[in-house]
Amino acid sequence: MSETNIPRIVLGSVLYPYFERIPQDHILRNKEELVKLVERCYHAGAKAFLFYLYNKEIVEIANSITESIPDILSMFLIKFDNMDYILNLLKELKKKPYILFLSSEISDQRDSELIQRFRKALSKHAEHIGIYSREPIGTVSQLITSNGDIEHFLIPFNLLGYGVQNRALLEMIVNSSENIYYSSNPVADGKLKVRQALEYISNHNVRGILVELEDEEDMLETIKYGRYFLETKDFLQITLEFEDITDVCEYCGIGMERYYPPSKSGGSYFYCPSCGHTKQITEVTYQEETEK
Repeated sequence: MSETNIPRIVLGSVLYPYFERIPQDHILRNKEELVKLVERCYHAGAKAFLFYLYNKEIVEIANSITESIPDILSMFLIKFDNMDYILNLLKELKKKPYILFLSSEISDQRDSELIQRFRKALSKHAEHIGIYSREPIGTVSQLITSNGDIEHFLIPFNLLGYGVQNRALLEMIVNSSENIYYSSNPVADGKLKVRQALEYISNHNVRGILVELEDEEDMLETIKYGRYFLETKDFLQITLEFEDITDVCEYCGIGMERYYPPSKSGGSYFYCPSCGHTKQITEVTYQEETEK
């Protein structure tokens, strides 16, 4: 796959390795609502999805998504379970996955022979075999040298170094190799502002991010900034697709967001996410947009 076709924004979840541990009210347990959410996020800019390959239920969800959105890329996390069962689930998928990531339970053992056995067993069922690691410094550095045919890595890469023992060392490993890296936790469990988090990621050799299934508006905000920093660099274009009314900052030249202050009087104004400049929304501007 060429550089331009790598999915920069992936929608999914790595929080629940076991289906039984997913909360009953989580959207992963609601097939119809999950398909609708993926459709909306796909049109906003998320061109791939990723789930653990739990069971037949997740296969049915994946088949519904790919039937509804033929162009979307599918990715799955494979745990250290019964291989025959996993292979049977893969055969029931209507679309060949783009990447099958070996879960951290497998990869973080750093057993090259074990990884090669999984890779050989799974390779005909996907375009690529990748690695998901929760201990990326040791795992990635070891696999780069011992398993050179694995090029896709899903790792917790973020500004705070959250989930990583040594952020500077991980940066060096990532930036010095030609592998394709995805950040599994770009906003450090919500401890970072989206713009700040993705600006940092865009300055390193990280090709894409995972947007964890959570509040829909938070997901859409992450997708919006993900497209800006990892794809178009045209915030005005993206903002126009998300907002009914927009304007351009006279100082930064990028698109301003519409901000609704928490006040009883209501109202809103334009806000520049880069420099913080604000601009009132005039009645003329509002009328012009509503008449379109």
